Amino acid sequence: MSDINANEALGWDDEATVESSNYTLLVPGTYSYRVSSFQRANFDGSNKMAPCPEADLTLTCSNAEGARSDVKVRLFLNRRQMWKITQFFKSCGLLAAELPDGTNYAMGPLWKQVLGCTGQVEISNRTYQDKTYNDVKSFVVPETSLLPKSPKSASKYGEDF
Repeated sequence: MSDINANEALGWDDEATVESSNYTLLVPGTYSYRVSSFQRANFDGSNKMAPCPEADLTLTCSNAEGARSDVKVRLFLNRRQMWKITQFFKSCGLLAAELPDGTNYAMGPLWKQVLGCTGQVEISNRTYQDKTYNDVKSFVVPETSLLPKSPKSASKYGEDF
């Protein structure tokens, strides 16, 4: 393991090392994911949505060749976005896939369990300022929730996911 701090500031006259980007653009499609990062943040609001808390997630996805890519997604805790939050919780097995619309549930305990959860996501590509990025089109809700996929259970994608 390297003893170099990846977040260390560099001086103008410091020695530098040649590095390349680890970014992998995924071909649009369905991928398995693991939630590798979860941060609570605040959205300042826009013309379309009021200020609200947001969940900033990093999903580690793998393509068919085994290359990994981290895909960032923001889930806004706003009634307009409840469909997407519910889709995410169902996708990673924290809510039963067959739970009908209109069913109330407490989000607090679920957010505490998202780190390490696995599921499937549909990835598309988005272009912004002449750069193309991976984008979460939707979370895939399994037909049934027979297998829990929380971090405490064995992942069906293998220990090395």
